Amino acid sequence: MTTCYINGTYQDISKTNVSITDRGFQFSDGVYEVIAVYENKFVDMDLHLKRLMTSLNKLKIKINLKLNQIENISKKIKRLNNFNNGIIYIQITRGNQHPRDHKYPNGLKPNIIIYSIPKDFKKINSNAKRGVSTSLYPDIRWLRSDIKSISLLGNSMAANYAKEKKNHEAILYDERSYITEGNSSSIWIIKNNKCITHPLNYRILKGCTRHKLISIVKNKKLKFEEKKFSIKALLKADEVFMTSATNFVMPIVKVDKHKISNGKPGQITLSLRDEFINQI
Repeated sequence: MTTCYINGTYQDISKTNVSITDRGFQFSDGVYEVIAVYENKFVDMDLHLKRLMTSLNKLKIKINLKLNQIENISKKIKRLNNFNNGIIYIQITRGNQHPRDHKYPNGLKPNIIIYSIPKDFKKINSNAKRGVSTSLYPDIRWLRSDIKSISLLGNSMAANYAKEKKNHEAILYDERSYITEGNSSSIWIIKNNKCITHPLNYRILKGCTRHKLISIVKNKKLKFEEKKFSIKALLKADEVFMTSATNFVMPIVKVDKHKISNGKPGQITLSLRDEFINQI
């Protein structure tokens, strides 16, 4: 049995339900967060909860819970489900509305759901030692990727395209062939010992792992720049990696048929991954 939190109660997840009038179901009108639990420790919970509130504020969804209450619920879910490795998933929608209408009235009561999903980090760590392959895919998502919206159809299409190619992730590119981010990650390149990733704007999410890694890069006194880079620059990089809540820092050794450098994880990438895990 998996116990979840739903609108103030704790229930068996298999016995819970949300109305079909939920605006999350009807319009993808909601946001979510994923917080990793690695070897019994929450990873960057404060960053994730602050980003959750930022997404809610951008969509003008108001909830009665404070951040410390959401944190306590998450900890209780971890305890009730007795798991040491996995994720806490948080989803908040604007609430139920009938009759259906694009315009929403004031005063809807948000639906708040929090539950846990076990994750095999041993497999992820094993992948990191070898590096992973990826697929290029056009960025067809809506133009507010800075909001962690539950509207993930574009991400899902990209992820499943990569899956069909037996690859780990899709790397998205815009109409000018500049890399934006992965289907569920931030994308980085290293060229001439400089770490480069896309600048923060409406086209990418402010990744919590990305944010944490920037501090690590600066503490290591590595060169760093936030700037757009092209597909060509990606393929000619010395090292490529992704960052995300569950992959942490994951080396990318292949993009479609193109090997990155010698086709092995780079030493800078691996050292950044080690330091990120050490800080957990």
